[in-house]
Amino acid sequence: MTTTILLVDDEKLVREELGGILEDEGYGVVIAGDGDEGLEAFLTQRPDMVITDARMPRREGLSLAKAILAEDPQVPITMITGHGSETMAIEALRLGITDFIKKPVTISDLLAAIERMEGSRRITGGHADHAANLPSSARLVSHSHIYTIGNDVSELPVFVGAVVLEIAPGLERRRRDGLQLALREVMINAVEHGNLAISYQEKSEAIEAGSLEALVEARARHERFRDRKVRVETTCTPERIDIVVEDEGEGFDWRSLPDLTDPTNLLRAHGRGVLLAHLSVDSLTYNDRGNRVTLSTKLTDRDHEKQPV
Repeated sequence: MTTTILLVDDEKLVREELGGILEDEGYGVVIAGDGDEGLEAFLTQRPDMVITDARMPRREGLSLAKAILAEDPQVPITMITGHGSETMAIEALRLGITDFIKKPVTISDLLAAIERMEGSRRITGGHADHAANLPSSARLVSHSHIYTIGNDVSELPVFVGAVVLEIAPGLERRRRDGLQLALREVMINAVEHGNLAISYQEKSEAIEAGSLEALVEARARHERFRDRKVRVETTCTPERIDIVVEDEGEGFDWRSLPDLTDPTNLLRAHGRGVLLAHLSVDSLTYNDRGNRVTLSTKLTDRDHEKQPV
């Protein structure tokens, strides 16, 4: 069955251009010209995913997202935003949307957002509750997993989805998607900038030239880099989930990143992924060398009740 995307934007040219790209990628597209039309289209046609502009007449994107998530908390939403909308973007991420992309929208940004939404759709369900099999006095104090993965970036969405589902099936959807987004961004950095030693300038130039995929594949085949792995260690306690991602690169000066607490940096190309990750979890920290990052998400009582033991 064809996946359907609701595209909401008050600019006809944007609707035509983005709608054409989505159709070329094999998606069914439902078009709406503003937030009110978008909500009506969602309620009547029940698309699988939503892409909406932030600034629109009658009903803005944030209001539309709230209404859609109130109706269906599982539907992935991407918001299109521009300069001056940083605060709205942060509020939207905390509300539970999957991602945002900035204007003018590039094909690579659009496809990356769709990939993240597809990943969000794959993380569903939970595990059987095995608590009844334990004696009443037994309590799980901590459990850990260690993974290694190579440098094929096409494997990362599946890997991230599987890891998050394994360690945090009981997280409510908004916080689970935030953990998934953060881990995905950190994993991409670990492969591209860490193991494959692709600089931010090289990546920017390759994206502009449409050759990033070729650059990554070439580096991954190089004898200097091909055997490097990313190590991922997860630890779960009744209070928190910690994920440590460590690459085999030389590290970097993470202190040179844009201020992660300043929302005006949200639309900057350099460091945007790290800022997204920082906003999506309770804590993000680096080691001194810069080749190991720790993501932490606190568990509420409600989350803990749903976690498998």
